Amino acid sequence: MKRTLLATALVLAPAMSLADEAETKLHVTGLTCPSCSYIIATALKKVESVRIAEFTEGEAEDGTYLLQYDDAVTDPEALIAAVTGVGYGAALAPGGGS
Repeated sequence: MKRTLLATALVLAPAMSLADEAETKLHVTGLTCPSCSYIIATALKKVESVRIAEFTEGEAEDGTYLLQYDDAVTDPEALIAAVTGVGYGAALAPGGGS
């Protein structure tokens, strides 16, 4: 049994190490109330491997999310789709990374 577990771990270990953590900044628009940030954060957290590292509120109903994720699992287009899918505008922020 131990040999089987060890063999499985050795087979899976290289595949796990191939994934890289990526970082992207998303500029989000349409933040009209305190609930908006919660709704967007909830949508982003539903995307597999995504972690919200930081949120910076903008000046006029906008903000920027700094997101970290496994680029073997998701990509910036999926992050934008998650935000636009709940009714807000989203685009890569200048210097947005991957």
